[in-house]
Amino acid sequence: MYQYTFSNKDTEELTEKTKNYSNMLQGFEDVDKKFSSQDEGSLNLEKKTFEKLSDDEIAQKAENSLSDYKNSELENINSSYDTKNKDIDEQISTTKSDGESQKNEAKELYSSLKQEASNDAVKRGLSRSSIVINILDAFDQNMIKEYNKINDEITSKIDSLNNQKNLLNEQRENALNAFDITYAVKLSNKIDEINQNLLEEEQKVLEYNNQIAQKEAEYEAKRKQNALDYAEYVEKYGYEGIEKMKQEEKYQLAKDYLMSMSKEEALNELNSNKLFNSELGSINFNKLKVLLTQRKD
Repeated sequence: MYQYTFSNKDTEELTEKTKNYSNMLQGFEDVDKKFSSQDEGSLNLEKKTFEKLSDDEIAQKAENSLSDYKNSELENINSSYDTKNKDIDEQISTTKSDGESQKNEAKELYSSLKQEASNDAVKRGLSRSSIVINILDAFDQNMIKEYNKINDEITSKIDSLNNQKNLLNEQRENALNAFDITYAVKLSNKIDEINQNLLEEEQKVLEYNNQIAQKEAEYEAKRKQNALDYAEYVEKYGYEGIEKMKQEEKYQLAKDYLMSMSKEEALNELNSNKLFNSELGSINFNKLKVLLTQRKD
C-alpha cells in the first residue's frame, strides 16, 4: 500500500483548481439561462409569520416565568413564620405541663405537711383541738395561694407567648405584603421584557420578509428581462445563431479554465472529463484540443 503526503503548496493548488472548476460550471449554467426561453417560475421563498400575543397572554406568560420564584419566596416566608409559631406553641404546651407539675408538687407537699400535723396532734391528744384545725386550715389556704400563684405565672407566661404569636402573625402579613410589592415590580419588569423581545422578534420577521420580497422582485424583473433578451436574440440571430453563441461562450469558459493548468494536465482533463464534449459540442471540443496540443510550455 502506498501512502501519499501533500505539501501546503499541493493543497493550495488543489483548492484553487476546485474553485476554478466550480466557477466554470456556474458559468455554463449562467450561459444556459441567458440563452433559454424556459420560464423558471418564481423562487417560492417562504416568508415567516409572527403571531402577536394579547395583553392577557403576555401577562400569563410573565406569571408563568415567575411561578417558581413566587412559590419559593412564599414558601420561605410562611415556612419561617410557621417554624417560629410552632416553637411558641411548644413553649405554651411546656408551660402548661410545668404548671400542672408544680401544682401537683404543691398538693403533695401540703398534703404531707397536713398529715404530719394531724399525726402529731393525735399523739398529743389534740386531734380535735381548734388549734390543730386552724393549722390544717392554714395549710389549705397556703396551698390555694400557691395554686393561684402558679396559675398567675402560667397565665402571664402564656399571655406573653400568645402576644409573641400575634406579633409574628403581623410580621408575616407585613412580609407577605412587602413581597407582593416586590413581585408586582418583577412582574411589571418581566412583562416589559417580554414586550421588548416580541417587538424585536416582530422586527426581525418584518426585515426577513422584506428581504424575501426584494429578492422575489429582483428575480421576477431579471426573469422578465431574460425573456425579453431571449426574444431579441431569436429575432436577431435565429435559433442556430443562439446555439452558436452559447457554444462560443462556453468555449471561452472552458479555455480559461484549462489554460490555468499545465499542458499535460489540461489535455488529460479535457480528454477524461466527458462534460467538455457535451457542453462544447464536437467542433469547439476539437478546436480547444488543438489549441492545447499546440501549446508550448
